[in-house]
Amino acid sequence: MTEPIPASLPSAPRATAMPAYAPLFVAGTERVRVRWLTITYPTDARVLRALLPEPIEPGNELEAAIWVAEFMGAEFTGPGGVIENRPAYTQGGVSVRCTHSGVDSAYAVVTFVEGLNHGILGRELFGLPKKQAREVRLVEDDRTLEAGFTTGRGVQLLTSTVTLAPAAVASRPAPGWFDNHLTLKLIPSAEGEGFDISRLVQIPWSFSDSRYVRRGAARVEWAVDRADPLCILVQNGEATATYGESTLAIGYGRYREHVADFRTFGLPTW
Repeated sequence: MTEPIPASLPSAPRATAMPAYAPLFVAGTERVRVRWLTITYPTDARVLRALLPEPIEPGNELEAAIWVAEFMGAEFTGPGGVIENRPAYTQGGVSVRCTHSGVDSAYAVVTFVEGLNHGILGRELFGLPKKQAREVRLVEDDRTLEAGFTTGRGVQLLTSTVTLAPAAVASRPAPGWFDNHLTLKLIPSAEGEGFDISRLVQIPWSFSDSRYVRRGAARVEWAVDRADPLCILVQNGEATATYGESTLAIGYGRYREHVADFRTFGLPTW
C-alpha cells in the first residue's frame, strides 16, 4: 500500500527547490565566429507584401537574401554570466528586406539548421522560424562555392553556385539591413484557439572583425516544394554574393507591436 504524504515536509533550501517549468531556456546573448555567405537578389513587391505582417512594409530596395554559414565556437551567455558552448554546426536561411518604424530591417522568413537541437534555442526564445535540415551545404573550392539546403523530408530545396573574385574587399559578409532582424513570436493558447503571445520581436545583430571577404556572382535555383515554397521569391535580376569570415553577435530581443493578422508560409515539417 502506498504510504500517505506526510502533513508537513521539511523545507528545502531555495537554491535546490524545483525550478519553474517554463521557459525552456534562459534568455541570453550569442557570440560566434562564422564563415558566412550572403546571396542577394531583387524580388517581387507583391510577394513581399504577402509575406510581411503589418506593420512591416517592403523596403525601398525589393531584396531577398539567402544566407548560409558555419557557426564555430558559439557561446550563449546568460544574465548571470554563465556561458553555454556549442560544437560547430551549419545553418542558413532566407530574410527579406523591409522597413519598420522607418528603420531599414530584415524579416526572417525561414532558417534551416543542420542536425538536431542546435536551432531550438533561437526558436523558443525569439520565435525565429527554424527548421531542422538534413544538410546545410557550404563547400569552398578556391574561388567557387557550392551552397544549398536539403530539408528534413529529403528535398534538395536550394542549389546555388557562387564564383568569387580573387581580391578581398574591405567589407563584411552580410548587408547592413541584417543588423535589425524582425520575427514573429507566437505561443498558441492552451485553450486551442488563438495565441497567448503574438508579438513582433526585434533582434539586434552585429558583424565585426570581418576578414577575407570577397564578392562574386551567384546562380540560384529553388525547387518547387509545398512544405517550403521559397520558389515564390522570384528572382527579378542578377544575384550577387558576399563571402568571408566574421564575428556575429546577437543581443537580447525586444518585444514590439502585437500582430493580429499574418499569413502562414509552407508547412511546419522538420
